[in-house]
Amino acid sequence: MSTKTDYKILVAGVGSIGRRHIKNLQTLGVKQIGAIDPSFRNPTSKNPSPSFGGVGFRPSLKQALKEKWDAVFICSPSSTHMKIALDVAKTKTPMFIEKPLSHTLAGLGQLQKAGQNIKPIMTGYNIDFHPQFQKIKALLAKKTLGKVWGVRAEFGQYLPDWRPKTDYSKSYSAKKALGGGILLDDIHEINSLYNLFGPVKKVFGLTAKQSNLKIETEDYVEAILQFENGIIGQVHMDYLQRDYSRHLKIIGEKGALVWDLGSAKLDLFPAAEKKWQTIDKIENFDWNTTYLAEAKEFLQCLKAKKNPSSGLQRGIETLKIALAIKKSVCLKIDN
Repeated sequence: MSTKTDYKILVAGVGSIGRRHIKNLQTLGVKQIGAIDPSFRNPTSKNPSPSFGGVGFRPSLKQALKEKWDAVFICSPSSTHMKIALDVAKTKTPMFIEKPLSHTLAGLGQLQKAGQNIKPIMTGYNIDFHPQFQKIKALLAKKTLGKVWGVRAEFGQYLPDWRPKTDYSKSYSAKKALGGGILLDDIHEINSLYNLFGPVKKVFGLTAKQSNLKIETEDYVEAILQFENGIIGQVHMDYLQRDYSRHLKIIGEKGALVWDLGSAKLDLFPAAEKKWQTIDKIENFDWNTTYLAEAKEFLQCLKAKKNPSSGLQRGIETLKIALAIKKSVCLKIDN
């Protein structure tokens, strides 16, 4: 399906992810882009950086919504997502909401109800669009591993290294009130497992602040998931590993599959051959291609007036899993 580009799109929040989406929308040919951000107190007096070329700032969401928009990209801190989304929903405007959908379940029912008459509403899970993730889905569909028994996912990276040019202690990741913390920051891993293996029945988790990082939020998470189909999953997340570590391992009756996201390498261990083999390797993989692909799908869904696979319901289900991990109860061992 070709992508229509003569849209008028508002971007709420022009931090790193908002700027990325602006640039990608422009790459896809969208010329009418507006933006709002509380950090731009008097946008008319400011000179936007080159990355904002052609973007017209509005003083507030209230003012912006007096105009007619074809879609709104919500890229602000997660604690503000729901308020913005509900205001946008009153205008029945399609929207793209960055992950996580929110930091609580408050307002989700209202958005679900309003969303019945709004298409598309998309949750921003760019890993869905990685070509190797798509290959994993295809291998599972072909039963290459036979019956899947379990899966392990890991993400770890030292928070101060995430955005070296900014003060990590002042970022939303560091602030409870803004919805920060590694659990919601890395909800990508939960989404990937949900995408591959479906709904989750039970969760157990431990969240903690292990380090002396200047943050109010958890920096370390271990979680166990039981999917409705019986598969057992393990998820590790942290803000602490000094080397970037991101892996997915799937264990099945006919072998195992390991995806190293950092090196963009996919390895298969067929039980019959008893030997690891690299089945896919991408040199110098550009992660922006995944963001570009999700923006393109959103525009295609906007043209077709349909919801994408990573729609509102996916965002709700993955958020419920993450918040259940945070609420799960530990049993203390008595001496």
